[in-house]
This record gives sequence, C-alpha cells and structure tokens, in this order.
Amino acid sequence: MSDYRPVFDAPAGAPRPLPWLLAVLLLLGAGAAIDRWVLPHHPAAAGPATTSTAEPGPPAADAGQLPATARGAGDAAARLETLLADAMQHPADEARPRIAAVIAPDASGLADQLAGGAPAATPTGASTVVRQTLVARVWTQDAANPAVLAVGTRIEVQTYGLALLGTDTNGTGAAPTTALTGGWTVHDLTVELTDTGWRLVALKTPVPAPPPDVRGTLRDGSPRDLQLLTRVLGPDSWTPGTPA
Repeated sequence: MSDYRPVFDAPAGAPRPLPWLLAVLLLLGAGAAIDRWVLPHHPAAAGPATTSTAEPGPPAADAGQLPATARGAGDAAARLETLLADAMQHPADEARPRIAAVIAPDASGLADQLAGGAPAATPTGASTVVRQTLVARVWTQDAANPAVLAVGTRIEVQTYGLALLGTDTNGTGAAPTTALTGGWTVHDLTVELTDTGWRLVALKTPVPAPPPDVRGTLRDGSPRDLQLLTRVLGPDSWTPGTPA
C-alpha cells in the first residue's frame, strides 16, 4: 500500500505515480475554441438558409452555446479556468494573447499580471512545462434560476478540481528529473457577461482542499477541512458541462 502525498507537502521535482489520473485526462480530452464554449446562447432571427464551411464543433458545443444564466456562468468559469491553465504553460510572449482571450476587456490589468507568471521562452520557443486544471465540480448561487442575465452582469463561481504541474517529456521516455505533481483545490472566480460572451474578471489564489479518498492509499496530513467543500458539493453545484 503506497502513501498519498499531496503536492503541497511534496519535495520539488519528486515523481508521483498517478495512474488513476490517466483515465481522468482521457475522459476530459482537449477542448474546443474559446468562443464556441463561452458565448451565451441567443436564438438567431429567422432568415434565408446558408451553407457554412466552418469546421463542426464538438457535440456539446453544437447542442447550444453556453446560456446567459447563472448555470451558464458556472460552466463558462470551469471552461475558462481550464483554458487559463493551458495558456500559462506556454512561453510568456505566447501566453499573453491566450490569457487576454479569457479575460474581460475591463480586466486587462489581470491579464498582464497573469502573463508575468508564464514560463520564460526556451531557445527553441517550445514550452517545457505541463500545467493543467481539471474541474470536477462547480457552484454558483441560484444555479437553477433560468433567468436570462444582462450584459455586464458578474457572477461569483467556485470550482473544485485538480491542478497538475510538471515537466514535459520527449515523447519516447521520461528523464529522471521529469515529475508530475498535483493537488485538489477550491477556487473562487468571478466571470462577467460581455458582448462576446462570458469572460474572467477576477480570481483568487486556489485553496488546498481535501482530495477524494483513493482506494489503496494512506493519508499523511493532506488538508481535511471538509467545510471547504460545502458549496461545491451542495444543491447549487454540478458537474460542469452536464445538463441541468
């Protein structure tokens, strides 16, 4: 039986056997473009039929763009948080426009601040960092309220998910220094409904949260403050991307 050691207490660079994460990664997969996921759904006026040459989006996006509701805000926040983590693994000059794409226009200072935390460019221009967030639960107040919100509305969202951080490999083998660490967190964010859809306008530092118990592991001091999970496991919470 192996010990469970969270990233918050783990020595830097230490490898972690996380085979159970692979299934999560495969299930979640890669996402679609930002605007396909976070634009609110507004029915278009009837008009002549047109033929589109655009690439079809994933089924979840084709079924309807995220609505301008409290639940839509939560789904958008989960998606934007995932995209932000992905942007932050790229070199700073490439990360900046990716970060700006998920930030509200009136929060440009936040984009500059976050871009400062991106890794430095390598001689080849490639990233050597793996940084990813997998959101398992999301909460907003009045998530069941179907009322359509006005542009400019801000919604507070809380997510519960797994943050991964490590170094990449050459695709054929892992060097001794290659490591992947992870930790479960509760993250408070605020999203704003803009003319072009939901965007991040504020976010706090993620708080270490109790991980799910995993069969065959032992706890060794990981955070167990279950009060942190009151909202993200409560009646106004859900799995992001699922029907109401």
